[in-house]
Amino acid sequence: MTDAEPGLRERKRRATRLAIQQAALRIAIEHGLQAVTVDEVSRRADVSPRTFFNYFPSKEQAILGDDPTLPQGEEVEAFVAGGPSGDLLPDLGVLLVRSARELIEERGLIEERQQVLRANPELFSQRMASMKEFQSGIQVVVERRLRRGAGLGDGDGDGTADLDTDTDTDTDAVLRRRARLASLVGLAALRHAWWEWSESDADVHLVDELARSFDDLGALVSRSLV
Repeated sequence: MTDAEPGLRERKRRATRLAIQQAALRIAIEHGLQAVTVDEVSRRADVSPRTFFNYFPSKEQAILGDDPTLPQGEEVEAFVAGGPSGDLLPDLGVLLVRSARELIEERGLIEERQQVLRANPELFSQRMASMKEFQSGIQVVVERRLRRGAGLGDGDGDGTADLDTDTDTDTDAVLRRRARLASLVGLAALRHAWWEWSESDADVHLVDELARSFDDLGALVSRSLV
């Protein structure tokens, strides 16, 4: 499931992004968070401050690294429409695999980042906030899929509910509850894959670990939500 080898331009982009993160983390470990400045990070990473801001909006984000984001456009719409397999959790796994492809996959940063986060609770809180936002985004697209599957349209209230509930309000509450559950399960599988990947052999790809985590999840769940 790994992607084809990236081109030279993409390799340079990833190398620059990685160098900026490494510099920010090492300054924080060696001298404390207050010593991390855009100018110092840029100097150590051998880039200009302008280049720094092309990659990260702030020094804090350089330390935290890339936030996971859902793919946009056709991939999300295909998921909402019930694809690619028709089973919710495996399909959510496919969507998150595509999200994981955008992450910087450098094991060397994990231990250093955790060290900085432990020493700076405010950064840990920021990381948790970004993950909560990501989970909310997952919940939105899952709820859209559930609504469409229940004949309620794509979140605009049209159509007729097929679920066995007394009112449309009850149906909305049921779908919202299920969407939240699915999003939290999906996020847990992503975290599981991340930790398995961080402890695995060097040639193992994060995307493959995520696919494996969802396969394991499927083996544990007797039936899908839809």
